[in-house]
Amino acid sequence: MIRRLHHALDVVVLTIAVPMTVVMLACTVWQVVSRYFLGISTSFTDELARFLFIWVSLLGAAYVFGKRGHIAITGLIEFLPAGVRRITDTATALLVVIFSAVILGGGGFILVGKAVQLGQVSPAMLLPIGYVYSVIPVSGAVTAMYALLVVAELWTGQETKSTGVSLD
Repeated sequence: MIRRLHHALDVVVLTIAVPMTVVMLACTVWQVVSRYFLGISTSFTDELARFLFIWVSLLGAAYVFGKRGHIAITGLIEFLPAGVRRITDTATALLVVIFSAVILGGGGFILVGKAVQLGQVSPAMLLPIGYVYSVIPVSGAVTAMYALLVVAELWTGQETKSTGVSLD
């Protein structure tokens, strides 16, 4: 059950992030081609690529956390007995839940609210900045879900090892 939830969350995150990455790449390629070969520049694609980069980065960070693929210094942890290591990993994941919920979730929600309240819009696309900022609480919620899944996996013996990116 836990693995299915984890897999479902992976599919949702990648279904959002992968097309965004493709569009971001297309915008960047267009910027290079239009500037150097056509002698023109479109601010729309530049701004869109920047906003998509923000979304892909934050969603990607959550995804990598769920895969336990972030850079970690594990030299000391590897020498601990399995029980102590599980407690350490659990404490780390719970700290991530707290950070994700309070800082990313709560702080991000406040930031989105302020941007909406002030009516901020992007210069080129005239997109409400609240849409761009909304990835902060979204990524906080996704990261917290991944962290809770990591805790559940640790305590049910279904621990996810660091793996490659795959929907299998």
